[in-house]
Amino acid sequence: MNIFYNANKIYEAGTKAIKAAPFKYQSQLFEVNHLLLTAELQRDLKEWKYKPTRGSKFTIKERGKIRNITTDVMIDKTVNHLLCDNVLTPAITPYLVYDNGASQKNKGVSFHRKRLEVHLHQYYRRNKSNEGYILLIDFSKYYASIPHNLCLEKLQGFLKKVDKEEAKVAIWLLKELFELFKNTNKCEKGVDIGSQPSQNIGIAYPSKIDNYIKIVKGIKYYGRYTDDMYLIHESREYLKEVLEGIRKIANELGLIINEKKTHIVKLSQQFKILQIKYQLTETGRIIRKINPKAITRERRKLKAYKRLLDKNILTYKEIENIFKSWMSGNYKNMSMQQITNMTQLFYDLFKEVPKWKNHGKLRYLMEQKLKT
Repeated sequence: MNIFYNANKIYEAGTKAIKAAPFKYQSQLFEVNHLLLTAELQRDLKEWKYKPTRGSKFTIKERGKIRNITTDVMIDKTVNHLLCDNVLTPAITPYLVYDNGASQKNKGVSFHRKRLEVHLHQYYRRNKSNEGYILLIDFSKYYASIPHNLCLEKLQGFLKKVDKEEAKVAIWLLKELFELFKNTNKCEKGVDIGSQPSQNIGIAYPSKIDNYIKIVKGIKYYGRYTDDMYLIHESREYLKEVLEGIRKIANELGLIINEKKTHIVKLSQQFKILQIKYQLTETGRIIRKINPKAITRERRKLKAYKRLLDKNILTYKEIENIFKSWMSGNYKNMSMQQITNMTQLFYDLFKEVPKWKNHGKLRYLMEQKLKT
């Protein structure tokens, strides 16, 4: 039976949508009417009357970049789970290279960083030295520059081996999403950041570039995290040649390479990937450091949190949880001095030391040399 018309599958997709944020009012309201809304959605899909809605939009500023984020209503989240989990993700996965590390099960930022270190170690063992180069590539306004017609054509190619009826409905739903984006933004390029289909599109759309690098040009040490790519090779000239080929394919796909962030660096020098600075030494050791700007930003945030605490806008518990989350994600790339300095600043501002239930190692590191 076509999964888009299967009430059990629709109900299951709705359950996944609820689990993402069960504390929210719209999730709880949806759960109360789950069976009724499942029946209505099944009818709309069978009659091809379903129309995605605009959802809520908000803007965040991340490291000076303004990003417009979209959050869908519960019905649209249900359809997205139904589409992506059952059809789109299984269809595109076989066409993705292993070192495509974003928005996939058992992959993510940690996976991408580990693969980079594996590639650096393998390169050193193979060449017996750190003499070589890494090409770093970044795209400008990646999600905003994806053309709808080329993207839809690409996705149709991925869906060739899917059940014909399910593929037909999947393409119809994708067209509806593109039409909504076109009407909302008056543009036939771009996808919403924050929706599940956009994540699938983001990892799959440049697969032609992945295949060109890995298969045509034979670059063994390559990885991509959405629009950030790295290529490792012993020849600078060869990397330049590969870059020209990537530029041609990017132009065909309607993507724009950010020339300011695209450059070739010696492996023996510092280079930055996903906000971590790396360097391969003569002995094969990888030096890994957090970007100093990330430390500066967090120090400024802590001082801003103190002002908000004094105005009763934030509670101490909220600030502590934010700081603990940041430390948990970054302490492995920080020096002992940096960890101590950050903990000391937190104590000087709030006269408390963060309390840990299940992280004895980080608690021990943070309390070393702390002047209380």
